Amino acid sequence: MRIAVISTYTHPTRLRIKEPSIMQSAVPELIAGLCPEHAEVEIFNEKEVDLPMDRHWDLVFFSYLHSYYEHTKVLSTLFRQRGMTTVAGGRHANHFPDDAQAHFDAVITGEPESNVPALIADFEQGRLQKRYALPSSGPTAIRPYRYELIDFEHNKVRLPGIEASRGCPFRCNFCVLTGHERYRYRPVAQVLDEIQTRMRWNPNYLGLMKDAFIFLDNNLGGSPKYLRELCEALIPLKKTWGCALTFNVLKDESLVKLMAKAGCRYVYTGLESLNPESIKAMNKGQNTLSEVDAVIRRVFSSGILLSFGLIVGSDGDTNEYLEKLPMYLSDLGYFSVTFLGIVCPYPETPFFRELQAENRLLPGTVSRDYDGYTLCHRPKNLHPSEVVEHFHRLCGQLGSLPNIARHYWSKLTLSNLPRYKQVITFSGPEILSIRNPLKNPARRYIAGLDALEDWDTRQMAALGLKPQQLT
Repeated sequence: MRIAVISTYTHPTRLRIKEPSIMQSAVPELIAGLCPEHAEVEIFNEKEVDLPMDRHWDLVFFSYLHSYYEHTKVLSTLFRQRGMTTVAGGRHANHFPDDAQAHFDAVITGEPESNVPALIADFEQGRLQKRYALPSSGPTAIRPYRYELIDFEHNKVRLPGIEASRGCPFRCNFCVLTGHERYRYRPVAQVLDEIQTRMRWNPNYLGLMKDAFIFLDNNLGGSPKYLRELCEALIPLKKTWGCALTFNVLKDESLVKLMAKAGCRYVYTGLESLNPESIKAMNKGQNTLSEVDAVIRRVFSSGILLSFGLIVGSDGDTNEYLEKLPMYLSDLGYFSVTFLGIVCPYPETPFFRELQAENRLLPGTVSRDYDGYTLCHRPKNLHPSEVVEHFHRLCGQLGSLPNIARHYWSKLTLSNLPRYKQVITFSGPEILSIRNPLKNPARRYIAGLDALEDWDTRQMAALGLKPQQLT
């Protein structure tokens, strides 16, 4: 039996652009690890490579985000016409199973560990079901990824990834996890065994990235007690790693130092905004802005590169705040913002339900618009066009070469821990990538005003498919 596991991708510009980066979706390796040994499994990540459309597989698993849905159902329809059986999974499929069921042979609405093996067994016995929703088997059921299937030639800067936990204990109103996924974590011994015996390393750049990996967890610090236990166990391995966690964890100086001792050299945290009113509107109480400056200095001096994500278009945002945002960042001596997006009311979130009740969703919004770079609602204090103007300006300012130079100048010498300077150096292209969404000058960045990708538009017309309306 031949199986393909495909992570689909559509670029924020709505052009056919690949975007290699250090962190990539690891769902293909996860699903491949749940396939039987007798299956011939191939994995593909459209963010790195084009799909070989002339190939044939017996079973095709698709992993996709909301904004990739139109593209994914085009691929599924084309494959089904050629006799292949297709499967949809992920958060979109979980919340819109009826819609997905019209375009895929089967839909998984539960976690993969219990449902993927059951689906494959049914497929082999000729009794495939339309929907699979077996309950979770718990974090101990997470299987090792198929690291040997990763092709580091397609993405020379990619690092292997691993899950230690899933979910997040916080309830930010814009987050897709809120109300849908509780926080839980794997036994530390199980995580260490996977790192030591299964993980494969990036051989590129003369071994500079060897023994380096990332935790794929939504919030590795969801349990500070568990994070301490994990760090203590990682110290003897002498590996280098990065993770994402919430800002509150970084307030604990002893925990930050322990992370650095355990090999942590990179942390991404969703600060989201430097505007207290915006933080309040997001129900993101774990972010205390008065402590930002002290935390930034502490983390860097401990030997860890701290990277922020910021979003514009929140209900607390004003023209005055967004105009002054670069100045606020400069005053903090902070230049390594690696993500800038537009706040997105994903359909399964409290934020979406609030906007829907207030009739503030923009007309003509389709699933493709929920990409984190398209305004899908009317903010309280800004006109949609103002949000886009600020987004354009900030992408250019925060992702500029002078900003990267300031980042290097101010952070390169703050620590002498092994690999710290190397990580700082590699972070430059990540900062520069903030400008990538602007590569299409025709893009409007307002829901209902931007067409789908040309290839998808042509294929949907030929196949009789229509975009999923979500307003």
